[in-house]
Amino acid sequence: MTAPVFPDVDRADSALALVTPLYVGTPGIQRAVADAVLAEWTAAPRPEGLLSQSCYVSTCGENVWTYEQWTGLDAYRASGRMYERPATLRGLGADGADIERSAPIAFHRYRSNLYDTTGVPTRIVAPTFDVDGRAAQRGIIDALLDGPLVKGTPGLLSAHFHYSLDGSRVLNYAEFTDDEAHLVFLADPTAMGSTQLTNDMPGVRGIGGKRYVLHGTVGAAPLAG
Repeated sequence: MTAPVFPDVDRADSALALVTPLYVGTPGIQRAVADAVLAEWTAAPRPEGLLSQSCYVSTCGENVWTYEQWTGLDAYRASGRMYERPATLRGLGADGADIERSAPIAFHRYRSNLYDTTGVPTRIVAPTFDVDGRAAQRGIIDALLDGPLVKGTPGLLSAHFHYSLDGSRVLNYAEFTDDEAHLVFLADPTAMGSTQLTNDMPGVRGIGGKRYVLHGTVGAAPLAG
């Protein structure tokens, strides 16, 4: 089976990213949920402006995480999906329970640092920050990308920082070559400096993030430049 291709997170035609985290509990449920999400995406009509949909599973076996790229908020609004709650996953939970899904969180990619454009990602890590408003959103992103994260560590390919449209969150979509590269990063002063900077910045609280593998994708290839 051909491995799914990671999305081009900084593609120029994408102005909106929709992120949906979901705790499922066990590897067996995780795979069933991820398969169901991909099947749902494949069967549904594709509205204008929806560029790509990517479904990830955490390496700990407990979470499913999805990332959608749209041309912008207007396209998402026009699709009608902005006003729909995601369908319940019937019978996929523990002991046949239903799994409820929350509405996606809308983000805009603000800035990225690309450390290695030749490496191939096999893992992402998606740390999230709880923040108090737009000034804090941009402040922590700028401070990290111009400070501790100005340079990468071996196997860290990129750091794509997003801010939520409601002003409450920051997301870093970080690509790694493998699990070991992430462990190297965590042991490096770069990670320690990032944590310290986050802890010291008013209005910013780091939530942390798990390591994910890409389970599957649906959508178009990036536009030719």
